[in-house]
Amino acid sequence: MAHPSGKRGLCWPVENQKTADSPIIFNKPGSKITWLYNWSPHPTPGTQLLQFVPMQWNHVNAAQLPSHCQRYRPRELLAFNEPELDSQANMPVSLAVETWMNHIQPLRQRGLIRAGSPGISSAPQGVTWLKEFLAGIRARGSDIDFYALHWYGLELGHFYDYIWSTYHNLGPNKPVWITEFAPTNWDPANPLGKEHVENFCRESIKYLDGLEWVERYAFFGAMRDTGTVGKWARMLDDHGRLTDLGRIYRDA
Repeated sequence: MAHPSGKRGLCWPVENQKTADSPIIFNKPGSKITWLYNWSPHPTPGTQLLQFVPMQWNHVNAAQLPSHCQRYRPRELLAFNEPELDSQANMPVSLAVETWMNHIQPLRQRGLIRAGSPGISSAPQGVTWLKEFLAGIRARGSDIDFYALHWYGLELGHFYDYIWSTYHNLGPNKPVWITEFAPTNWDPANPLGKEHVENFCRESIKYLDGLEWVERYAFFGAMRDTGTVGKWARMLDDHGRLTDLGRIYRDA
């Protein structure tokens, strides 16, 4: 059932469990969805047919990572969600470096996981924060195994410019995971139109499938309510069924 490229995944919030939604809906024969993450270290029920990738969202409870990895046997790990933003993981570089060296690097060193960089937003301070973080862990003999990037904005061209420029700015010697991206004007009362969002999704996933250095990606979002990103970005309707966008993302 997995697509040969294995790139396409779901960002599936744990809140979906409150409405009994299941990622099984994305698992029909021919589906191109192969993996899932949920912003937590604990697998989502119903993901047996998808590879689960855990996330250490910030520094809290990071000491439990070895036991999680021993229990769930993940192959990859996502680290620290938008740590440069006060509204997200909100981690000074020094704290992120210490957390990485104490709890993530030992797992890498033992060959248990590949670990992605902290997932930065496309805000200007994101790349600056990540460069400082990379310098900090590399000075202590560690490294990341792939970059994790997020992007939100209006147009396809802006998205392509961001991922290319950021990839080369950070150093084009690591693969890239784009773990959140979607078109948005941040105006839920007057969001980007249905056709705009669906065309963006259709064209962007085709483009990313053809980029050798993009290893995986996850469009936002596989949920009923996509909040300020706008209603046409949601892949589930009010009854938990796939929207037109959800079917495009699963099958295109």
